[in-house]
Amino acid sequence: MSKPDTVGVQYVRARVFNYTAADLPSGSFVPALKLPMGTILVDAFNLVETPSNAGAADVLDVGTVAAPASFLDNADFKTAGRTPFAVLGGPYPQGLALGVTRTAAGTTAFAGRGSLVVHYVVKGVADEVYG
Repeated sequence: MSKPDTVGVQYVRARVFNYTAADLPSGSFVPALKLPMGTILVDAFNLVETPSNAGAADVLDVGTVAAPASFLDNADFKTAGRTPFAVLGGPYPQGLALGVTRTAAGTTAFAGRGSLVVHYVVKGVADEVYG
């Protein structure tokens, strides 16, 4: 196998969407992250830093408008910790617009904070070129 004249190196990029319970009304899809055309997901997770204190249940779904729970389904917002996305990979030729849908039951939460963290590369993009 011959070596190409130029070699492109790509860095993994990260996007973070920070949220609180007040930012995510129950039952509503909230746009969170818009990723560029050609995105390939390398790693992605939801991190609950401060658990929700909603009454009976409080879960989060992450996905697209067309499939709101396609990347994360019923992640517990009442327990601190990290929940990995169920789907990684790509590339997504049209890009990827992710959103969060929260479903809370019981008394209204006044606490709860977390972050969606997405690590990705973009197909066909090089940050450095050697040759």
